[in-house]
Amino acid sequence: MASTEFYARLREERLRLELTRERAAEIAGVSPRTVRRWETEIPLPVDALIALVRQGYDAQYVCTGQRSANRRAGLRGTREMPEAYTPEEIDWIVRLRRLRPAERDQAKAMLDVLVPRRRRKLR
Repeated sequence: MASTEFYARLREERLRLELTRERAAEIAGVSPRTVRRWETEIPLPVDALIALVRQGYDAQYVCTGQRSANRRAGLRGTREMPEAYTPEEIDWIVRLRRLRPAERDQAKAMLDVLVPRRRRKLR
């Protein structure tokens, strides 16, 4: 049986990621009522936790109360980003990672036109 801290941390992670219960439910493939129950009284299935981890939940924190060392160091997985990133920036990065190499090259070329890179001065 999970402790009440587990449920609170699960909710805290959803709020940190600025997800509504409806959006978290959509990601996990369940109803918003089920998400509410996960955050208050019943354990969630592992496959649902995996879907939420892909969205950016820190599973180690939810389960133990300790933030992931990789997360603190910035060495994070596909959906884990530093808190400084906005949800929109996270979405851009995730969508960029889904592109095929040719599509990624096109996106890079478009960005180079819109926002030219600054050249470093050699000393």
